[in-house]
Amino acid sequence: MAKRKASRARPRTGGAPTTPRHKTASEETYHGARACDALFAKRPGEIVRVYLVAAQKPRFARLLAWCAEHRKGFQIVEEENLRRITGSTHHEGIAILARAIRRWGIDDLAREVDAGRCGGPILYLDGVENPHNLGSILRTAAHFGVSAVTGRLGELPPLSPAAVRVAEGAAEVVPVCDLPDPPTALRRLADVGFAIVAASSHRGEPPQSTPLGAKSVIVLGSEGHGVSPAIERAATDRVRIPGTGAVESLNVSVAAGVILAEAWRRR
Repeated sequence: MAKRKASRARPRTGGAPTTPRHKTASEETYHGARACDALFAKRPGEIVRVYLVAAQKPRFARLLAWCAEHRKGFQIVEEENLRRITGSTHHEGIAILARAIRRWGIDDLAREVDAGRCGGPILYLDGVENPHNLGSILRTAAHFGVSAVTGRLGELPPLSPAAVRVAEGAAEVVPVCDLPDPPTALRRLADVGFAIVAASSHRGEPPQSTPLGAKSVIVLGSEGHGVSPAIERAATDRVRIPGTGAVESLNVSVAAGVILAEAWRRR
């Protein structure tokens, strides 16, 4: 029995096709070097199995040693096999099968707000449905100390492996929260002192003249439709990023960076 267990932790090499372990509904196969670094740093106990190409063994030596110590499976695979396992050509030589990142609900957000643990602004994404935009926004949010990225339940994109890779580790740092009734949630945040600042390409004050402190919710709308009327009615302030006017608006992830950079500068 001891001999069989030891063989499970030993990496296998060779050209034989790799059959990835079937993932459950509560698991995802994440890929990308920084995304996998952050997963290992933040929640190693949720790792199920690791796949990587031989060239990445030195880069992830500590992860492989941890897998061997904790009897977690890992396997050295060919590039083509890793592409098949991840469904992506952007795997960066590593993939980790792990429990899916837990998303917050309204109760999680309320608990953090009531305890005064929101050390930075909250982002609300209104109608932003592109997973790559979510990943890019998470990366920016982590850089500028955002407390949470929120959106409407069922509308905010999933934290897919592609979005997590684009986030470059930020998906393990900034919680994503689904709100079942966003206008009500925003009004409740306003009642406890949060400024609800809606971004607009047509009206509003420049970022340096807008309340963007730690107790603020920055609302960013979709590039096609902007902030919806119901969410805009809940806003206490509006912010506009000045520019040449040669284009109607910025990409939502770029707009997030401009506004959050000003919020960080004040802190």
